[in-house]
Parts: sequence; C-alpha cells; structure tokens
Amino acid sequence: MYSDGHTHCFVCEQTTFPDQEEGRTITKDIRPVPHDFKAIPERKITAETAKRYGVTTSDTGHVYPYYDSDNVHIGNKIRNFPKEFSFEGVFSEAGVFGRQAFPPGSGRAITITEGELDALSVYELFGRRYPAVSIKSATTAAKDVAKDFEYLNSFERIYICFDKDEAKVNPKTGEIRYPGQEAALEVAGMFPIGKVHIVTLRDHKDASDYLVAGKVDQFRDEWFKSPAYTPTGLKRGSTMWEEISAPKNYETVLYPWEGMNKQTYGIRLSELVVITANTGDGKTTVCKEIEHFILENTPKDRGLGLLHLEEPNSDTALGLMSISADKPLHLPDVREGVSPEELRKYYDSTVNTDRIVIWDHFGSNSIQEVLNKIRHMHNLGCKYIVLDHLSIVVSDQSGDERKQLDEITTKIKTLCMELNIAVIAVIHQNRSGQIRGTAGVEQLANIVLKLHRDKTDPDEWRRNIIKVVVEKNRFCGRTGPGCYLFYDEFSGRLRELTKEEIAKYESGEKGTESW
Repeated sequence: MYSDGHTHCFVCEQTTFPDQEEGRTITKDIRPVPHDFKAIPERKITAETAKRYGVTTSDTGHVYPYYDSDNVHIGNKIRNFPKEFSFEGVFSEAGVFGRQAFPPGSGRAITITEGELDALSVYELFGRRYPAVSIKSATTAAKDVAKDFEYLNSFERIYICFDKDEAKVNPKTGEIRYPGQEAALEVAGMFPIGKVHIVTLRDHKDASDYLVAGKVDQFRDEWFKSPAYTPTGLKRGSTMWEEISAPKNYETVLYPWEGMNKQTYGIRLSELVVITANTGDGKTTVCKEIEHFILENTPKDRGLGLLHLEEPNSDTALGLMSISADKPLHLPDVREGVSPEELRKYYDSTVNTDRIVIWDHFGSNSIQEVLNKIRHMHNLGCKYIVLDHLSIVVSDQSGDERKQLDEITTKIKTLCMELNIAVIAVIHQNRSGQIRGTAGVEQLANIVLKLHRDKTDPDEWRRNIIKVVVEKNRFCGRTGPGCYLFYDEFSGRLRELTKEEIAKYESGEKGTESW
C-alpha cells in the first residue's frame, strides 16, 4: 500500500487506484522520457549511463522507464526518496528493466540484477561495455524473465547478480529463507544448462554498493569467477527406500479414447509421444481431439502450447473451436450457418484463455528456434506441447535429414525430462511405412503411435476409419491396436468404434446406411 492510496501486488502484478474498480489493471498516462539526463553522483552513475537507460532524476527521486518487447515505452517505476515506490502505465506488461538499451544478442554476456540502480551500476563497473538489465523484484523474478525470455536467451551467457540477502525468519514457523538467492536459482533453471552463471557477492549486498565503495576490480573478479549453474541432486541408493516404497505419483491426463487408455495409461509429464502416419491419414485431426481433451481435463494452471507448422494460427484456433461446436467451422458452407454470437461462444469456451499459447511461426523454423519456443511456452505455464510436425522442421534445414531428426528428437526428449513437460510430436512416414529418415525417433520416444487409414477403399465407412496402433510403449510394454476412430464429416469429430464395429472392420465388411 502506498501513500497516494494505490496498491500493487508483486505476485499477480495488479495495480489498483482508489478511483478504479477493484481488480482492474491500471491504464494511466505516463510521463515521457525527457532528453536531458543528469549524473547520479551519490551512486557514481554518470550522465552517459543515465541516458543509456533513460533514467531521470530530481530532488525527490528517480524515474525508471519500462518498455515492452517492441521497445514501446509503457510504464515508469518512480522512486521517491528515501525508498518509496509508485507506478505509472501498464506495468504488468513490462518484463526486465533496461532491455531497450541493448539490442538482442548485442554482446556475449548479459547481467540480470535485482534492482534498477544495480543494473546501471554493473554497466558502470564494466566500463559501459557489457549489457545489464534488472527484474522488478525477487518475488516477480520468474515472471519478469519469462516475459523477456527470448531476449535474454539471445545472449551467449547470462549472469545473475541478485542481492546478497540477510536471512529472513518466519516468526510463526521459524523457517529461514534467502529470497534473492532463491529467486536466482529459479531464474537459472529457466535456461539451458551451462548457460547461466550465478554471481556470489562476498563483501557487499549488491552491485551498487560495490560501485559506491570503489571496489571495481573485486566485483569484476567475482563476476568472472562465478561458476556455471548446474542443477544439483545426486543420491545414494541406501537413502532411497522411502521414495521407492511410496507409490509413484505420475501426473497424467488421459486420451479421449478408452482403448488408448487401456494400452498406455494416458499421457504423462516428462514423456515424449510420437504420432506417425502417411500424409492425409488424420494426424492433425487426432492431435486436435487430444488438444481439446487436455484443455478440458487438466487443472487451470496447466497450459497447452501449440506448434502447428503447416497451418495458419486461425486454423489452429478454429480446429479447437470446431470440437467444441461439433461442426467443422473451417468449411465455408458450415461457417455460413454460424452466427457471430455463436462463433464467439465457441471461442470463449476454448481459445479465449491464457492457457493456450500458439506459435506465430511465420519466419524461421530452425531447430534451435523450435526448441526455444518450447522452452518459452513452458515458462509461460504450458505443461503439454503439441508439435505438428517434425518433418517440416528438418525439411527447412540444409544437410543430413537423418542427423537433424536425431538431433531435434534428442533435444526435445531432454527438454521433456528437464522441464517436466509432455510433448506430442508428429512425424511423417516414408513409402515403406517407417518413420521418415531415421530409427532414432522411435528409440527416443516413450510412446509411438502409428495411424493407418485406407484412403483408397471404395467403401466410405471404411475409408473414414483410422486405426491407431501402439508401436512402442516404454511405460508398460503394451503394444498393438489401441483404438479405431471413425471420422464423421458432418460433425468433424472422431468417434471411437465399438467392439462390434471393430470386428466388422477387421473382417472386411462394408459399411451400411446405419453408420
């Protein structure tokens, strides 16, 4: 709570003013960044550095400008002396402070600090050579970094230089915590292993204190000697009985079809599921049913990331809406019979949620770009990722397709385990019915599902049936036919065949008018 009557929550990033309804996000005029900048002598900050970051000073305090990912000035953090803060603008949309001062990848390393003045201080400590930015606070560190993940990840190395906190003791529980160090570890875990260095400050609380004390060489020494962050967690077998004896709790979401659940026990986090079929056999249709089922049957904090590389984003959205509507909304004759109000209802029930994150994939489809997007989706809360399809990613590259498929599959499987996410990846078959290019994909996947559909069968009923076979099942070993799905062209949905219908299909019988 601030002296002017407004409140700001650093967890949900919501600001409320007395004349606003409770719960509304602030949209308030902000003072522009002026053209004259002053030094901050008490902090040993030069006018040149203040200009680089756009920081202005007065007799009463400082103004720190914040920008969005398009480098548009969207808010200010105002510090009134000695240490009272207020905010202007759409502050919840801002990521890290200072990003507008340094283009993406402009330097081999970037430092993330815990305060705006600390970012300016690091920039000064290195002779204004290395980029430095700041989070808003330790409590919002992960959210701030997630908003600018791709920007920060564009640098070769990332140095985290958060405050050297004193221990904070919970008076009720006696728990001892170090918020700055805890936030540093959380942020470090968001990036690829080996990329992040955590700076341990020995003599002072933060970078600003080092600059004021004139300990330039000591700060640089501690910065350069900071080790690369690697997750800890080695165990001796003799200590694992309690973990082994307790039933293992897999976070699982089921498939929409009973037969698949009997074979696989559902989709588990940390696993890679590969769906393979010939062109036109229904891979995307199967994926859309699974996506909609995941959205409807997982907790509200579990997001869904969608990378459909062969279709526009609007088609991806319409695919989910069509399942909710029980009609193929992408077809013009169907769309004509749907009112704007009805279409909005389908949109609100599926796509109109922050749980859905869709890659606007116009441009680069490089292997590293795809991996970055998966990691970024995870940072935005996505626990389930659908990539349709791997074949188009490697076809965009030059070189050995087999090696590239092995490379991207290996890295996706590593991400599944590192981030505890489930990835469903589609890949095409070759003319022999095998996964195109390599056997490495099947070896790395936890589950391999192969789709079969006879597109040339003269019988329409048989022609619209997809047979889903579990080719590999690392979880429980069950393989063979998982389910048979009939595509209803009127609803655009897949319906699971009954045992009687399966027997009819396998015996070679044709459909009847009853289907």
